[in-house]
Amino acid sequence: MANQKLEALRARMAQEGMDAYMVPTSDFHESEYVGEHFKARSYLSGFTGSAGVCVVLKDEAELWTDGRYFIQAENQLRGTGIKLMKIAEPGVPTVEQFLAEKLPEGGCLGYDGRVVNTRTAQNLEKALAGRHARFAIDKDLVGEIWTDRPALSAKPAFRLTDAQAGVTAKEKLALIRGDMAENGADVLLLPTLGEIAWLLNLRGGDVACNPVVLSYLSLTQDSAVLFANPAVFSPAVLEQLEADGVSLRPYESVYSYVGRLTPSQRVMLDTRRINTTLLTSIPSHVSVMDRPN
Repeated sequence: MANQKLEALRARMAQEGMDAYMVPTSDFHESEYVGEHFKARSYLSGFTGSAGVCVVLKDEAELWTDGRYFIQAENQLRGTGIKLMKIAEPGVPTVEQFLAEKLPEGGCLGYDGRVVNTRTAQNLEKALAGRHARFAIDKDLVGEIWTDRPALSAKPAFRLTDAQAGVTAKEKLALIRGDMAENGADVLLLPTLGEIAWLLNLRGGDVACNPVVLSYLSLTQDSAVLFANPAVFSPAVLEQLEADGVSLRPYESVYSYVGRLTPSQRVMLDTRRINTTLLTSIPSHVSVMDRPN
């Protein structure tokens, strides 16, 4: 099955003019663990470990994973045509080093920019500058061949009580806004599910064993916009969010929202967490600052 999937992916790569395609283990939020919809690398390779990156070229394919999974990966990749690359072992190149050697001059690397964080994308651009590489980041090619892909999770969301949380969402929002003011940020973009869950005292079930809701949050001094699936919120939870000054918009509308940011707004975000598609959706004339670590 893995061989058939690789051939189907290569056919799409050829149609798109791609010389290599990268499939990481990630969702749109750089979560450590991901929901079933996001297990593209597992679908393609057959390797089910929680960490790994698969790179497919025209005539070969490699998968990088760490020491926790060497034995598992060897067993699951057997017969797939995918070579195991043991991270941090002697003589094993990084993904960037491998692509810098294998990608042809002027070649094209493709990936779904929604599942690759900006820091990783910047590192790839630096590593492949000598190859004068092109990048195609707007194609989810694995999603196109994954005919029975699970839908995005939409488990019900709920709020912690103030007693359970210890600190109210309003108090937390005020603290974050104070930090924004100190750093000269007009807009804070948060894609990280755990941070949003903490900040809004919001919980859900969209990732196994992680009580989070698939969402993004944009915060200014006088507004908070939560981007999530409206169907997961009960009237009671929506009322609580509204009472805290949080408005709800559809999950995917975050991209058009950031596309309307203006030069008068200075945007703070974390390039280790923000996905590449979201960052590149911000107009180039808008000032962007990396969040302090």
